[in-house]
Amino acid sequence: MNNLFTYILAMKEEPEGLSIVEKLCNNQISEEDGVLVENSELFVKFNNGVAVRKLTEQDLSEHITDSVCEECWISYEVIEQPNHLNIVPQRKNFSNQCQESFWLKMNQAQLST
Repeated sequence: MNNLFTYILAMKEEPEGLSIVEKLCNNQISEEDGVLVENSELFVKFNNGVAVRKLTEQDLSEHITDSVCEECWISYEVIEQPNHLNIVPQRKNFSNQCQESFWLKMNQAQLST
């Protein structure tokens, strides 16, 4: 369990052997140059002592389409880990949810080979 993708995946669906013991979420909507922007911060602590922070920023636009993966900013960062774990990478950034999904799928595929 030294891969950041394992924890990101666990934040989405809890796999065996890794469970969430604490989850704090803070959402804020603000206006920037006439555009509504949603910022969210999610703090998740796991049963093995690892804590990950997810930051998301997304424009709330009326022009949302299902055919295009709209731009948003997603950042994950390991903020706590026990001494015996060395999670890599410590931080990962994405520019949209499609990129995040692809990265997770690729890491799962590499792990299963």
